[in-house]
Amino acid sequence: MLKRRKIRKLIKKIDYRKKQLEWIKKKRKFLPENVDKKLTTSLEEIATAEKTFKKSPDLENLQKVNYELEHRFKMTFNKYKQNAIWELFDELWLVVLIALILKFFVIGSYRVPSGSMVDTIKIGDNLFVAMFVHGLTFPFAQGQFVEFFDPDRGDIITFTEPNPERKALVKRVVGVPGDTIFISGTKLFVNGKELKREFLKKVTYTSSKGRVVTGVQYAETNEEEDTYKVMYNETIPQDLRKEMESYCTYCNKSFTVPTRSYFVMGDNRDDSLDSRYWGFVPRENIQGKPLFVWFSVQFGESIFDVVEFRPFRIGHIFE
Repeated sequence: MLKRRKIRKLIKKIDYRKKQLEWIKKKRKFLPENVDKKLTTSLEEIATAEKTFKKSPDLENLQKVNYELEHRFKMTFNKYKQNAIWELFDELWLVVLIALILKFFVIGSYRVPSGSMVDTIKIGDNLFVAMFVHGLTFPFAQGQFVEFFDPDRGDIITFTEPNPERKALVKRVVGVPGDTIFISGTKLFVNGKELKREFLKKVTYTSSKGRVVTGVQYAETNEEEDTYKVMYNETIPQDLRKEMESYCTYCNKSFTVPTRSYFVMGDNRDDSLDSRYWGFVPRENIQGKPLFVWFSVQFGESIFDVVEFRPFRIGHIFE
C-alpha cells in the first residue's frame, strides 16, 4: 500500500514538471539554444518514461527519473518557469494595448448628454463610433496622422469642438469645403438651393434641463437626395427667434465653407450649439462616424433620477 502511494505521488510530480516544461516550450519564444535542446530532450525522456510507467510502474525507476528531472529543472529551467504575478502583467500589457488600439483606432464609445440631435440621437444614447472611417489619430494627440475618407453632406460625425475646451461633439454635416450656405430663420440654402422639407410628425421629449419640449419633425433632403430627420420648435415666438439669431454668427448672410473645413448642425435645430455659433470644424478635428447605440438611458439631476430607460434603442444603427 505504501509503495503504491509513493508511486502515485512520484507520477504526479513528474506530470507536474512535464506541464511546466511544456509551458516553457510554448511561452518562452527566445530560449538560448542549449536550453531549448535540453528542454526538448527532457520532454522526450518523460514521454518515453510515461510509456514504461503505464505498462509496469517501478518505484526505483520512478525515483531515478524524478531525481534527474528535478536536478535538471533546478539547474536549467527554473528561471524560465511561470511566475503568477509576472505572467499576469505579461498578459495584461497586451490586453491594455489591444484595448487602446480598439478605442483610438477602431471603435470608440461616446455618450450623448444633450438634445442637439433629437430625435435622430436621443439624450443618454451611448454610441459605438468607428474611429477609422475618416482617419487615425495618436492617443491624446491633436490631428490625424493618416486621413481616409472625407465626410459627405448628410453624414453624422463625431469631432472635437474648435475651441480651447475641445469638447467631443456629434452633429450632421450640412456643408463641405467650397459650399455656399445661407441661413435665415428655419430656412437653409446650400449652393443656392433651399433644402426641401416634408412634415412628418410632432415629437415630445424631455430636454437635458428637465423641460418637456414639443418639436415638429421634418424629413429634410439635400442636393445629393440624402434624406434625414430634422426638428424645429415652432412654438418659439418670433421675437425670441430673432434674439437667438442675434447670437448666430452665420445667420442671415451668405458664406463659403473654407478648404479642409466643414459646416455642421444638430438635427434638433433650435436646441443645438453648432457651426452657426462657433464656426467651422477643421478636417483634423474629425474623430469618427457613429455606428449604433449600445445602451440608452436618460438621467435627471442624478443617476438615481431616471427620466427614461430605452432598452429598445440598443442595436439602433445609424446609416
